[in-house]
Amino acid sequence: MKRTNTTNDTPPQPKRSMASALDLDPINAALAEQERQRTLVFIGLPESNAIRPSERVQEDREAATKILDHLEVEAQSTAVFRLGRYDPQRTTPRPLKVVMPTPTHQHLALGGWKRARARLRSQQNLANLFIRPALSKEQLKKEYEERARKRQQIPAPVAPAVQLPQTNAPTPANEVEPEQKKASEDSSKMLEALEKSILNSYETLNSFPPTDIILREMQSIKKKIPPSFQ
Repeated sequence: MKRTNTTNDTPPQPKRSMASALDLDPINAALAEQERQRTLVFIGLPESNAIRPSERVQEDREAATKILDHLEVEAQSTAVFRLGRYDPQRTTPRPLKVVMPTPTHQHLALGGWKRARARLRSQQNLANLFIRPALSKEQLKKEYEERARKRQQIPAPVAPAVQLPQTNAPTPANEVEPEQKKASEDSSKMLEALEKSILNSYETLNSFPPTDIILREMQSIKKKIPPSFQ
């Protein structure tokens, strides 16, 4: 009895190495980065309501060309298309992606936007226009988180006022500095010594003037004492 060959007659497929599969991601990432460096994104540009997609694409190309003229960029875009699916019920226009020939043309367009944005926004249909460079997924995520943080930002708490000691408050009578007490006592002792000296001098002469004369002399002596000792 003849045995039949049950093996698969299809030729074996060449196995794809793991290294070649991993090498595709860096290449694709490099190509995507090169395209980002020459791409602009128009946000807020009014979108066509035409039924045919080709008509909407044509209107987008014409609108992008007019804006590039205002930005004084002498180059034609290599690709112009809207981001996201078309929805006639959408209330806001989709972002328009505009790919330029080189990164230099992207830089020229961004510089022209800084100079001409006030003039462009003065037009009624371009009041909400904003132009920015294309961003990577990481950059878009970071920008989204930053906007969300600003929307939900809570005002910083106000620090409580610090109570400073009152430097001009009068010192209570029972809290007089010891130096002031000592000066007052020294002044009283000095006046008593002067009074005794005057009385002794008159006693030596065996004659006493009237009391008012003694008081006047005491007052004149007191005026000569510095205020710090009184």
